[in-house]
Amino acid sequence: MSRHRKHRLKLRSLYVWHRYIGLVAALFIAVLSITGVLLNHTERLGLDQHHVQTDLVLDWYGIHAPQTMTSFKVGTRRITLFGHHLYLDTLELPGTHQQLIGATKFTDYIVVAVDNSIFLFTPQGELVEHLDGVDGVPSGMRSLGIDGFGSLVVDGGHAIYQPATDFLKWTHWEGDAKAIEWKQPAPLPGPLYRALVEHYRGEVLPVERVLLDLHSGRIFGRYGVWVMDAAAVLLILLSVTGIWMWLRRGR
Repeated sequence: MSRHRKHRLKLRSLYVWHRYIGLVAALFIAVLSITGVLLNHTERLGLDQHHVQTDLVLDWYGIHAPQTMTSFKVGTRRITLFGHHLYLDTLELPGTHQQLIGATKFTDYIVVAVDNSIFLFTPQGELVEHLDGVDGVPSGMRSLGIDGFGSLVVDGGHAIYQPATDFLKWTHWEGDAKAIEWKQPAPLPGPLYRALVEHYRGEVLPVERVLLDLHSGRIFGRYGVWVMDAAAVLLILLSVTGIWMWLRRGR
């Protein structure tokens, strides 16, 4: 076989390999390019503010509904602690919390006892006041209730307390404890539970996080990073073989 013919066969074989490497690398180039452009405009596009709603992606990240929840009836409405998020029906209320002690309707407010604090909300879910130990709220609250005269009372563990009308002063409550209606948790209705699950899962994973994981390969776990490293090697090979073919062709 002539030297010229051997040279042509080598170039043809290299062309084939170059083509296949290019096809494989094209997919990774597209992913890197698209995610890179989007990430460069994160603030303008609000990618850190928008959250993923797709169940498939949320399941892939292992984002599930919390196992613990507590719910209280407040008239025709519900106050629910779902994970560490507090809801009035499906409206998320401010803050994160550890324990929902009780909730009730009192005068013009929805009174919610969480952790060592008392929150006063309007029926529309607007925060009116946040009270804690500095404001005289009893420590060690265990229950929230209404006495026989329609007044709000709190079980502080060692004693029962009652707030003044303006909630600025708390005093020991004296009376028949049997007349107190202590608020008890109630099962969450199915439709409301499903709505809270959808809302909770849809507020956890920012779009920016998914794009970053796609860009780095971490969305596929520890092996995804190696895949992206392999893609980088392919791009280097593509560049080297392209230059080499160009140089050989010019001879």
